[in-house]
Amino acid sequence: MIETEIRNRIKLLKMRRDKANTMDAPFLQRIAEEFEQSANFEGVVLTGHGRFFSAGLNLVDLYHGTREDVKSVFTALATALNSVMTFPGPVIAVVNGHAVAGGCLLALCCDYRMGVAGNYKMGINELAIGLDLPPLGLAVVRRSVATNQLFDIASLGKFYTPEEGVSVGLLNELADAGSALELALSKAEAMAASLAPFQRLKERMLRPEAELLAKESGSVVEFVDQWFAPETQAKIKESVARLKGS
Repeated sequence: MIETEIRNRIKLLKMRRDKANTMDAPFLQRIAEEFEQSANFEGVVLTGHGRFFSAGLNLVDLYHGTREDVKSVFTALATALNSVMTFPGPVIAVVNGHAVAGGCLLALCCDYRMGVAGNYKMGINELAIGLDLPPLGLAVVRRSVATNQLFDIASLGKFYTPEEGVSVGLLNELADAGSALELALSKAEAMAASLAPFQRLKERMLRPEAELLAKESGSVVEFVDQWFAPETQAKIKESVARLKGS
């Protein structure tokens, strides 16, 4: 499900769950566990496999799930995103392929995003299927993209090419597939070389998001309520039909 390797005190995480790294509760819980603080590593590089960084939540399975199933997945997603975002050391995503919805949010939780040049898309489409972007998701987007791009990225459901992703802030830079991982590992090592000041800076930069999220503890329940609203279920049914037909 996840391959791990530690190089020069940087943990390399390669997600390998099905062909698209779709997210279920156990997978998200495993991601959160990998970001627990340890004396063995000081930074993390996170990437996917094949043509996908992550396609986000598995809509087909969730559509047929019970209320408790859906709550479990959304709770695990919130925990995983928060664990990545608040990890005290440097976290770099190597976005090697499609990063959609929850997969895009996972990339945006990282401190730096290195895109692999190629034919794939990034974007957030929760509103397109009738769901609010939850407070944690909005916090993740707000800390990563320019203010003048925030509304478009959060609300329009647009998908961006890697080059467009750099221009709007979804990605920081592009690299060739053959060199991206090594470049990311080197960058994480450089950031971790001044670990204490890096940690203080990161904590201060995250403080506005942390204060906002502390006021939004009920957001998972609200999100589940929205998921089972009739109008949302109709849009999800259409999305599932398209996925099964593709």
